[in-house]
Amino acid sequence: MSLKGKRVLVVEDEAVVCMMIEDFFNDIGCQVVATASTLEEALGKSNTLEMDAAILDINLGGQLSYPVAAVLTARQIPFLFATGYGAAGLPPDLKYVPVLSQPFGIEQLEETLRRALAKPA
Repeated sequence: MSLKGKRVLVVEDEAVVCMMIEDFFNDIGCQVVATASTLEEALGKSNTLEMDAAILDINLGGQLSYPVAAVLTARQIPFLFATGYGAAGLPPDLKYVPVLSQPFGIEQLEETLRRALAKPA
């Protein structure tokens, strides 16, 4: 499956990590439609923007991004989590979501995004 032209929302509260993710997406041919660094900002963008997928940091300044995951699920938009904590802490209803363990490289991002897009939302 080609990732070229896929529109992606990046939800990440660390500016340096966010810029790295944007660069990775650009390198694999995806278009970053927006970034969000707070839960409030991510909720607004996830409710309104047209996108093919999203990457969510689980912990946004002490707030969990699970409400954003709920919006994306309701809109049938595939997403993946990026976290340093691994998949162990995910709630049961989100165990199906691919998890990208931080730190990660471009190859891991590309592989995990492909897995997210291959699954029905």
